[in-house]
Amino acid sequence: MNLNKKQESPTAEITLEEDKQYSLSKIVVIWALATAPMTALAYFGTPAIINIFNIPASVPLFLVFWPLMIIGMAWQFVLSLIIVYRENGNLKWQTIRKRMWYNRPHNPKTGECNNWLFLWVIPFMALSYALMFIIPLPDVLSSIFPYLKSLPQFSLQQLMTPEYKGVWWLLGLTLITIPFNYFLGEEFLFRGILLPKMKGVFGKWDWFFNGVFFALYHLHKPLGILHQAVFSGFILSYPSRRFRSNWMAVIIHGMEAVIALVIVLGIILGYA
Repeated sequence: MNLNKKQESPTAEITLEEDKQYSLSKIVVIWALATAPMTALAYFGTPAIINIFNIPASVPLFLVFWPLMIIGMAWQFVLSLIIVYRENGNLKWQTIRKRMWYNRPHNPKTGECNNWLFLWVIPFMALSYALMFIIPLPDVLSSIFPYLKSLPQFSLQQLMTPEYKGVWWLLGLTLITIPFNYFLGEEFLFRGILLPKMKGVFGKWDWFFNGVFFALYHLHKPLGILHQAVFSGFILSYPSRRFRSNWMAVIIHGMEAVIALVIVLGIILGYA
């Protein structure tokens, strides 16, 4: 036995992100590269598609907006992979897992992995449910900036009409959306790429400002920015940072996927 062999610390596998933290300018650039395409696709791409293909006014805006948002989130996935490759020189799962905290949650006091810590997603999911359905946030932004209400609004509720009963390709579109919305797109970039690299600028409040950047990313849905700030800043970013595991955010955020599936199935079956 080699008594001089250095034993690995239980936190060794999560130290990679501490090596080179991002500057504020780099954080803003990455945020802009994710935000600008979504905003442009919403407010320029959607009307352009409608005009090019002469889509009748009876077709809901959301039906045109939806596929464009998938494209925007797919770009976030590609952008994330480009960043990981530039930083590490490969795209092996082991590299991605360490760089982006896709590991089991770590005890914040001991640094040891413990699957029981996944139980912490339960109170955060309960709080998420309360914010979405029980305690809706006030519409503060539209009262401060009334012109926001004049912007095109994109909502799944626009499809809750008898015309879309039996339209099963909506389910296929939903199944394509889910991985990019709740893992490969938004979570991959904001909690995976950005959150581990924000401590150098924001210190212990990195999780909070991660939520602020995520909220402002939703310029394509400006009336939801306040809700997104609370939802992502606390419910998604905080547990990911505290337990050094972005599976926490993926699980909590993924709860929306179940709700979206229920709504879409309700539309297709004629219950919505």
